[in-house]
Amino acid sequence: MKEFDLAIIGAGPAGISAAVEAATMGASVALIDENSLPGGKVFAHTDNHLDPFERGIRSQLLHHLEKVAHKVAVFLETEVWNILDQWIVSLYQRGLSGSGLTDIKARKLIISIGALERILPFPGWTLPGVFSAGGLNRLAKMGIVPGKRILIAGSGPLQIVLAHNLLNAGASIIGIVNVTSPRRISARGLELISAVNRLVLKSGLNYLINIKRHKIPIYFSHAISRAYGINEVEGATIVRVDKSHRPIRGTEKQITTDCIGYGFGLIPSVDITRLCGCDHVFDEELAYWRPKLNERMETSKPGIFVAGDCLTVKGYLAAIEEGKTAATEACIQLGFTNRKHSGASLAVSAKRLKRFKRFARAIEAVSRPHSGLLDIISDDTVVCRCEEVTLRDIRSAVAEGARDVNDIKRRTRLGMGHCQGRFCGQVINELIWKLTGNIGKREMFTPRIPARPIPFGILAGECGS
Repeated sequence: MKEFDLAIIGAGPAGISAAVEAATMGASVALIDENSLPGGKVFAHTDNHLDPFERGIRSQLLHHLEKVAHKVAVFLETEVWNILDQWIVSLYQRGLSGSGLTDIKARKLIISIGALERILPFPGWTLPGVFSAGGLNRLAKMGIVPGKRILIAGSGPLQIVLAHNLLNAGASIIGIVNVTSPRRISARGLELISAVNRLVLKSGLNYLINIKRHKIPIYFSHAISRAYGINEVEGATIVRVDKSHRPIRGTEKQITTDCIGYGFGLIPSVDITRLCGCDHVFDEELAYWRPKLNERMETSKPGIFVAGDCLTVKGYLAAIEEGKTAATEACIQLGFTNRKHSGASLAVSAKRLKRFKRFARAIEAVSRPHSGLLDIISDDTVVCRCEEVTLRDIRSAVAEGARDVNDIKRRTRLGMGHCQGRFCGQVINELIWKLTGNIGKREMFTPRIPARPIPFGILAGECGS
């Protein structure tokens, strides 16, 4: 079993910056990622598919990583499926000859696995041609356009980025449907502008100009209420929503489309921190679960640190600073540096992060979906795609006495599929409250291994897969 001073799970901006910082201080580092290239969702593309600002950040990150390559063991296409006591990390390396099974041991852990898309189900969302906004954006960055008439729906800044990248790929966008009202956006406008990085603001303005140039209609205070088609998406119905995002009946409008990009921004991916037994809290303002940390980015489990969007969603510039901070704090505990020597750099990162946090909370305030959107979900709407559990199935389980998420899981298999509840788990509490009329304690599914899908033979301890 290989041993390292520090294991970093996730090779996005936070993970790379943490690996560089720790290796520069003299620590031996294992950097683990499930993708075939380092960089995370934003930077795991070739330079040709990034804007100039992103290209510069990516180049800088990878250059710094290359300089410390002798101190960093990089495990790509590798799933972390379990973490044992004394920080033994169980890995499954796809494509590796033999069992593909490797265990490593680390003195400290940094978890930087990024974020998930925030998704709310709607009738027809399982039809071929309906993509998550992030998934469609990834295709667009590769120059792939999977439709002739594309509709973007949901909320959040990713809508603007997606539209820009689709246009650059030659797509035809027939509309952008946003649940947020212009008044709500303008109320936070000054706060957003004052907190955002100047170069990021410039990129955002260029994206908006590109959208305006192509005369794409934007439907504010609207939501997609249904996608329809026989074997694939043929069209969508959109509806005006009120302040609580409840659909206003009689305002429906049909749009012909063969591709939909849908989502409400991002939420932290917390499955690995939960597997480790770290304490979490539901942030009512941001409307998602996040790990609880002390002032030094350490979780309730001593020796486990968190950085990047799996903590709170603030973007890649903030993730870079958090990666540096977490690595420095870990190296202080390991004895590779001391607080006096590293105090100045920690103070600089803390100052930058304060601004990033202000921007992230302002973004969330204007883009988070409200509970009124649950009224769009019909009884035959699939809530759990993996196990094909509908709202009707959940309603029946509640009628039979189910009152919490794990009881719903036992009765319906919701959350037992390939994604292990990462998506259906986002909405199940609200659905239970809506069906029972009682707002109870918010809960998550009990964490189970494997944290990621792996061959059964690996889980069973066999030699082959």
